[in-house]
Amino acid sequence: MADPTVIECATACTVTVVHQISVPPFNLTLEEGASIAIAIVAVWAVGLAFREFHRVIFVDGSSTKESE
Repeated sequence: MADPTVIECATACTVTVVHQISVPPFNLTLEEGASIAIAIVAVWAVGLAFREFHRVIFVDGSSTKESE
């Protein structure tokens, strides 16, 4: 965590502000990055499975189209 910033007022008050924003925003650990990567690959895998399932259902099995 970052060091606190102390702001002194003109009167008898002192305010301490703690900044909790990490820069850069993608400052991830190895485990966090791996879990995000696994989630992205899983979404792609589900999309590919749906695409193949759609292809199996809607293709009649012939490799050429018949013309009328």
